[in-house]
Amino acid sequence: MLYTSEGRQDELTANIIRDRPEIEKAVKKACKLLNKLTPDGALYASAWVLADLIVSLMPDEEKALELSRIVQGQIEREFKIAYPEVAPAAMN
Repeated sequence: MLYTSEGRQDELTANIIRDRPEIEKAVKKACKLLNKLTPDGALYASAWVLADLIVSLMPDEEKALELSRIVQGQIEREFKIAYPEVAPAAMN
């Protein structure tokens, strides 16, 4: 959905559906650990995890930075869904 060709969307969706319970368990475990930190510490650590993941997936810096921008856009869209009462100008 983020970085795959249209021809692989069905495969990606099937893999996510199949692995969703395991992914949810891993996310809950990570959040439990990160929630023990201060809010700033938790956000820093989660960014560190995401950066390490992107580096492990992308062969070069340019592609890694591009994927990072795509992910950031997705995070912003999720915030807008989670906080619809916030004025759009406040999100910038």
